[in-house]
Amino acid sequence: MEDKKINIIQQAIKLFAKKGFSTTSVQEIANECSISKGAFYLHFKSKDELLLAIFTHYSKEIEQKTAAIESMDLDPRTKFVKQLTVTYQEIIKHRDFIIMQIREQAIPFNEDIESFLQQMRFHSYLFYKRSLLAIYGKKIDHSIWEVTLLMQGMFKAYMDLIIIEEVEFDIENLCKAILKRTDYLVEGFNRNDDQPIITDQLMNEIIPEDFYYNQLDTIVHTLEEIKEKASGDIEVTIAVLLEEIQKPSARHAVIKGMLSNLEEEESFKGITGQIRTFFQL
Repeated sequence: MEDKKINIIQQAIKLFAKKGFSTTSVQEIANECSISKGAFYLHFKSKDELLLAIFTHYSKEIEQKTAAIESMDLDPRTKFVKQLTVTYQEIIKHRDFIIMQIREQAIPFNEDIESFLQQMRFHSYLFYKRSLLAIYGKKIDHSIWEVTLLMQGMFKAYMDLIIIEEVEFDIENLCKAILKRTDYLVEGFNRNDDQPIITDQLMNEIIPEDFYYNQLDTIVHTLEEIKEKASGDIEVTIAVLLEEIQKPSARHAVIKGMLSNLEEEESFKGITGQIRTFFQL
């Protein structure tokens, strides 16, 4: 995203957090950015479009940071704790903006924003599922979706205490504790041979099949854009990766090899994280 757009987003989020979304005018945002109202509309058609850009921008920041951790040489448990920690830290940074969303009923959750939030929920489900499978392996096969949703519930419960009640936790220790409580859930399911309520069938009804296809389309589009600007070994790596991920039976070993090349560059960690999540690598 270009610097001018990022500046508008950063200034707008401060104003929204301070004054509220509805009562902040486009002119005020333009003034804060030292640009004209007309210049604002060159970048965003409306405040609604700006709001969507804010959600997108900050979700990508979290995604890039969790993807950077994904590429580290760590055991799955340590990796997941670090990813949960950085997610909390990023959310806390924007506490005032989140409070504004909670308190202000007039925020226009239009079709585009609703669709974006839905996509983020689906992405979160799959991210948790992949991480938990990496930690527990076959022990969690039959209860994976139930544990995934229960763990996300714990994450949100603590987040409410942090954001709404302003409780201060040691975030890394909190994330370790959440995962320890998840251990109890997994052990309980296995010890009691308990049958989950949230099954593969249920989640397949919730997450539409085209979500997976749309994810791949987005990945392909992003890689093609990167390839146009790349050269040398990076261009070759992306070309091989593009060809492989679009095959009906993509070879995971080849994809992993290409990703290891790209992950040496900080700027590629967002897209490599998306590919790892999609192919469950």
